[in-house]
Amino acid sequence: MQQHRKLLVIGLDAFDRALAQRWIDEGVLPNLAAQMADGVVAGVRNPVGMESGSLWPSFAYGCDPSMHGLYDGMRHISPETYQIGPRRAEDVPFRPFWSRVDEAGGRSVVIDAVTAPDIGPKRGMQIIDWFAHVPAESGATMRLRTHPPEFRQVLERDYGHDPLGGHMCDFHQPRTATQLRWFTDALLQRVRVKRTLTLDLLDRDAWDFFMVTFTDGHCAGHHCWHLNDPSHEEYDPAIAAAVGNPLKTIYMAIDEAFGEITRKAGRDVTVLTLMSQGIGTGYTGLRLLDRILARLNGEMSEARNGTIAGLRRAWRKLPLSVRHRLRPMHNAARNSFYRDGFLPAPEKRRCFETHCNERTGGIRINLVGRESHGTVQPGAEYDALCEWLIAQLGDVRNDETGEPLIRQIQRTRDLYDGPLTHTLPDLLVTWNRQRPIRVVSSPAIGRLVHPHPTIRTGDHRPHAMLLLNGPGYAPRRLNDNVDIIDLAPSLSVLLGLPATGFQGQAHAGLAPGGD
Repeated sequence: MQQHRKLLVIGLDAFDRALAQRWIDEGVLPNLAAQMADGVVAGVRNPVGMESGSLWPSFAYGCDPSMHGLYDGMRHISPETYQIGPRRAEDVPFRPFWSRVDEAGGRSVVIDAVTAPDIGPKRGMQIIDWFAHVPAESGATMRLRTHPPEFRQVLERDYGHDPLGGHMCDFHQPRTATQLRWFTDALLQRVRVKRTLTLDLLDRDAWDFFMVTFTDGHCAGHHCWHLNDPSHEEYDPAIAAAVGNPLKTIYMAIDEAFGEITRKAGRDVTVLTLMSQGIGTGYTGLRLLDRILARLNGEMSEARNGTIAGLRRAWRKLPLSVRHRLRPMHNAARNSFYRDGFLPAPEKRRCFETHCNERTGGIRINLVGRESHGTVQPGAEYDALCEWLIAQLGDVRNDETGEPLIRQIQRTRDLYDGPLTHTLPDLLVTWNRQRPIRVVSSPAIGRLVHPHPTIRTGDHRPHAMLLLNGPGYAPRRLNDNVDIIDLAPSLSVLLGLPATGFQGQAHAGLAPGGD
């Protein structure tokens, strides 16, 4: 490798910058406070409408979702089968920027990179699906892998197994005081063990690039937000008195681990800290959108929808141990009977909802020449349908507040123009999330009850932040947000590697002594 800096990246997944600032002001996050006071601070602009599912791949690959094709993590919808399924790492036409370190003769160490697994490091070390928020390649259960493969045995012997059982946090859905205490303790244990492993690996061998991601604030944000927000409909003062604020507790533990890691790395190492996105109230119209579209197009089957909603309620009432045993059967039924909560037979409809995220719903047009059973002609008919949907959806109100249900509707092709734009949702529908979404209405759809609101009490806000510290970095704040796709080329320059081959551009403000 050319002359370069040693670079340490610490990912704080869904670590909300507003909460962090509040607790910095209270004096309980001293290590993050020190980093903010000592180096570059900048906002980060995530991919519009697709923040939570595409930001980490966009960081790793240096390009947006219309280039790498990932907008819901490693899930996508097949235009041939209309099924929502996983993508493999080898299906993605890019490799993470840190793979260039190994190719140039350096050494990288990467622990739990979010939805950006590197399938072929030559010299370095990688750990995938150890203490992650979601599996690197979709699903609900982690699939632990290491490079070199033999390190897995060392990892499990010396550092142990995932306290959450190798499942993503939605599997647990903690709500009682007992469940929330267990959940918090498990997350704290994950932070402690990952801190220990990171400190050991920082010492163990020479390295040029080191990345570790803490996802425990993400898990706590989804399932403990209501204890941080007394205005939330699920806030229970008795549970709050018994449990405290798990989100604050987890942030404090991550801050402590963060401080130990940065001190161990030393002052000659450049440190990028990425707070990937925010967290807030989790009200959503996810899966309700499909029913609204069906009503607008006269395609609604109320009887079938009622059956599906009843089955879903019955499933949620089963004990977790029973759900775990029945999970294979449940997954098969979900795929064949009700498409993960969406309405059946999308191939027979003009448009339908597809996964995007809980803040922004996705609409897919059943387009002739793109979908295997397309019903809408490209061109004028497609454009007219999009305009009609935008107008009709704008009329839908939240019955409990009288406010518009939808904050914003955007055409994806107005935001993105890469070669995989056709794989993304056609319309992005961002919800008005001020109050719960339970009953909605409009002149065209009548009154419609949300059949199954989210199991999460907290969900994502789009804002993000980075901190950059090390030799040559004086305290300053950048006036403009840094586009997340500009981080890969900017960090490549710091590593002494070419900044070519990325959609993004190296940002002058991230260079030592930069403006």
